[in-house]
Amino acid sequence: MKLKTLFLLTITLVLGACASQQREEEEIPRMPAEDPNIVALDTANYKLYNQTPAQMARSLKLPSIHYDFDSIRTPEYAYPLLDKVALVMKEYESLHLILQGNCDSLGTDEYNYWLSGARAAAIKSYLVSRGVNAERIRIHAYGNTRPITLDQSPEGRLANRRVDMQFTVRQWKSIY
Repeated sequence: MKLKTLFLLTITLVLGACASQQREEEEIPRMPAEDPNIVALDTANYKLYNQTPAQMARSLKLPSIHYDFDSIRTPEYAYPLLDKVALVMKEYESLHLILQGNCDSLGTDEYNYWLSGARAAAIKSYLVSRGVNAERIRIHAYGNTRPITLDQSPEGRLANRRVDMQFTVRQWKSIY
């Protein structure tokens, strides 16, 4: 009788502990399968890539260019876009361009600042080679201080390895 009671008590405690553990796990908030920041960035970039030069000049918005890990080489897909940016800048002399380099969280702070600046400088160099006046382009290197997402998956890190581009009509001497 004592053995049967001990057995039932043990089973009850084990089942109670399992139910309690399951309830605790269900209360933990979980990341969505797709990070909404990454989805929003992809959606915005797709629309911005398909702008005409006139739309670029009116909206002043440009898509981000995403880089491979530990690379300053501008991706091949970006060259048609950069050619369009150069065309707009040559046609609209009042436009200036801001290039903001960013990195993922891997690497030291010093290296990431250098890498983000080198990525933006590579884009500036390409645009200058296409006839854009270098004085109309400013570079800001942010390293890993301005992430799009905190997701450390390969997709999340790719979203953070980027150069953001934006046109402005303000004169450099007045604000920069």
